[in-house]
This record gives sequence, structure tokens and C-alpha cells, in this order.
Amino acid sequence: MRVACLVGLLLLPRVAAGQEAPAQPVQELFFTEVVYPQDRGEFQFTLGARIDRAESPSSSLVPLAVEYGITDQWQIEAGWDGYSLGLSSPFSDLQTARLSVGTKYSLMNIAHSRIHAAFGTDFEFPRASALDEGEDGMEIEPFAALAADLGWHLTVFGSAAASIQAHQDADAIAGERPDDRGTIGAGALVAYRRFTVAVEYTNRSDALPWRLDGSSLITPSIVVHPYGKWEIGAGFPIGLHGRHQAGFAINIVKEFG
Repeated sequence: MRVACLVGLLLLPRVAAGQEAPAQPVQELFFTEVVYPQDRGEFQFTLGARIDRAESPSSSLVPLAVEYGITDQWQIEAGWDGYSLGLSSPFSDLQTARLSVGTKYSLMNIAHSRIHAAFGTDFEFPRASALDEGEDGMEIEPFAALAADLGWHLTVFGSAAASIQAHQDADAIAGERPDDRGTIGAGALVAYRRFTVAVEYTNRSDALPWRLDGSSLITPSIVVHPYGKWEIGAGFPIGLHGRHQAGFAINIVKEFG
């Protein structure tokens, strides 16, 4: 009996460690959905900026988002994106804003492996005025995300989202948008304690309504974890077609709870 108890005490920490959630190398990527969920009762606030310099005048997008963990696997979220052209403020005209609500469920360490997945749906309103017009302009975007930890601090990831428009004639924020049936993204990251280096490929991002040519993007980025539950990321989206002028993207993330 004593021997059995001793063996149990030695093995218990290893079993518990095997059941712990994996470390999250990033809370947010720029154009690819992450698999990592919020913990139960935890809030996450994200403030960002996307600047496109491929055309003149340049344009920008300011996303604001909040996420809340209902359980350790299931979260809900809401977001607001403000668009501006040239030197105008993204907060000056709510007609150019886009609201969204969504939910995500994550499966970590599937079958005790290093593979993770997440599934969810976003409901997007390309214009704030769409909320006053029933479902006119609303888009439903189911998505799936995958990630695999390969060791040596390396993780590969990918996500895919379909775009289902409630009305096919929904206008773009600035002119007619290209026929957007969905987005596919993939990439890799290398994570260390205080920073993470990543690169993303996106076939065409619906998160960039100002990039009307629908150009595929390659986005190298670096994310810094200064202290506590802060995260600051900077990326450089580069169009693979047309003009290759690099843009600029930033995320500031803070978790509470």
C-alpha cells in the first residue's frame, strides 16, 4: 500500500501537467483566426490599427474588440471596425463602421496530441446603419482554425472562413467590394518567453475592406509580451499582386480576470 501511494504521488504531477492547457504563444494574429480561447471569466480587450499605403491617399482601419470566456473552451466576442480615408478620423462617420458579434469553441490537445482546433461563427454588419435596416447587409461567417505545435518553439496554423451574405448587393464601405466568398489563411510562428515572430499568408482578407483589389497578403510580424497580461504586436502586410507597398498593422491586447 505504501509503495502504491508513493508511486501515485510521483505520477500525479505528470498526469496533471499533461492535462494543463498549452501555453498560448499569441492572443491575436492580424488576419488569421487563432485557436486559443479565453479562460472562464476572463475578458480580453484589443485595440488595433491597419494602414494601407498601396494607394494614394492611404487608408486605415481601427478595430476594437472584446472577448469573454464563458468556459475554458467557449467564448463570445464583439467588435467594431472604423474605416477612414486619407487624414480623416475613423470615428468621424459611423456609416463607414462595421459591427460584429461572434462565438468560438476551442479543442486543445486533441486526443492528447499537440494539435488544436477551434470552430465558430461571426455575424458582421458592414455598415452601422445596417442595424437599423433589419438584416440588410449582414454577413454570416462560419470559420474553423487549426494549429499544431511541432516542437523547437515552432507552431504552424491555418484558418478558413466562408462568407454568406444576407443580400448579395451589399455595398462596400467605399465602392463595390470584390466578390468575397471567404478567406483562407495559413502561417507559422516561433514563440519565446517575451516575444513571438510570425508570418501569415491570407488569400484575401475581409478584415481589409479598404484593399479593394482583393490582393493576397503576406504579413511578417513580431509580438512582444512585456509583462503581465499585455501583448503588443506589429506587422507589415504586403500585397502579392499589384503594388507591393508594405502597410502597417498594430495590435494592443490586454486580458483581465
